[in-house]
Amino acid sequence: MKNKKSIENIPIIFILLSFCGAFLTDDSRNIILLVITSLYLLYLILSTNKIVIKDIEVIVVLFIILILGIFTTLIHINDYSLRNVIRDIFYILNPIVFIWTGIMFKYKYEDRFDIFRIIVYIAVISSILNLLQIVKEPRILQVSSIYIFRNYIDVINAYAVLIAIVLLFTNKHIKNGCNFDIFKLNLFRILCIISFIIDFSRTNYICLFIILCPFILPIIRKNIFKVRKIIYIVILILLANFIMPDLIGTLFDKMIRSITELKASINWGDPSEIVNNWRGYEIYKAKELYFEGNWFEKIFGYGLGKLIPVGVFSELVGVDASEGGITILHNGYYMMLIKCGLTGVLLYALVYLVGIKKMIIRIKNNLDLYRSKLLLGIFVGFLVSTYVTTGIINNRTDFVACFLMGYLLYLPSKDILEITNQQKYKEM
Repeated sequence: MKNKKSIENIPIIFILLSFCGAFLTDDSRNIILLVITSLYLLYLILSTNKIVIKDIEVIVVLFIILILGIFTTLIHINDYSLRNVIRDIFYILNPIVFIWTGIMFKYKYEDRFDIFRIIVYIAVISSILNLLQIVKEPRILQVSSIYIFRNYIDVINAYAVLIAIVLLFTNKHIKNGCNFDIFKLNLFRILCIISFIIDFSRTNYICLFIILCPFILPIIRKNIFKVRKIIYIVILILLANFIMPDLIGTLFDKMIRSITELKASINWGDPSEIVNNWRGYEIYKAKELYFEGNWFEKIFGYGLGKLIPVGVFSELVGVDASEGGITILHNGYYMMLIKCGLTGVLLYALVYLVGIKKMIIRIKNNLDLYRSKLLLGIFVGFLVSTYVTTGIINNRTDFVACFLMGYLLYLPSKDILEITNQQKYKEM
């Protein structure tokens, strides 16, 4: 009976951690979420009396990045604010702890409850909360700028919503999980898609496409692609365009301008160019700082706590100019180039590449096929999107994304054996 009670409490703990950072400011969020998750990770370790070291290659690479960053920081320790150093350490610690918690969670509880179903419920609750923000302020539907719209709407658990859309449109391929009756399924799809659209995140749109690719491509090759699921998305986009024509038009303009926004070769003497192409300006200043360094700083970086000087324009991202610069860039690889040099960039890419290789091997061997395809899409999505966002090393590291990485990464040896035996039985 005691075991049954603990199983029923698992989703509650997971949901609380998922929503923990939604209503907190960045610094307090990182501290609170990391402390709570670390305590829960400690509980999982003590209750199982084991530290799982299987399938932790991604964590190992992240840990190497942390050690490299701390080592380089010690050389410049007198040059940086202790607050900035600690803050950068937290940014790297977050994905390490979150991913490891997912692995330990899977080890302790295996598949005693439907993790995908819980993520869908988290996404649906988040979508309702996101839509309620519009209900409270209906006038925001009349604004003509995405930037103004996003100032009114603070979308929560955006990545959980993204994953839920994937799950809700591929649920027939999930073995023993994520089953809903037709009414709930369609209702949840509509809620999540609307919430996904009003986030106006180009990065998430690209990630959704990438994550769906491992599922869509085999279907297209077999020429049995079902148009009905595409119709859902098309209708909702048309509906959004009818309700918010100016916003949707601005979004398409922004999508087209995405490439030029990332260019670092614009005339940065014009303040309006900096405002309109902020991400490109970040890259420009990062490059400038990088090439000012000596050979050691180019290879191993300036260390954690180093700020990228962008002058008064730091206020565009909510950082006071008196801070002396920004610690987080939209481009995660350039951020790592400053903190840990060329070595850090290669290691950061390796975090994703290790996961991608691991999932490709599983898919080739038909091991946990659905989950392997899902995680392959997630890793590829992060590999690409880290060029335009910070990636999993972030000031707002997504708990659901990292936890799910760990949960899907861990594949018990007995499961591998069981799947292998089933395949041999089918071949007989």
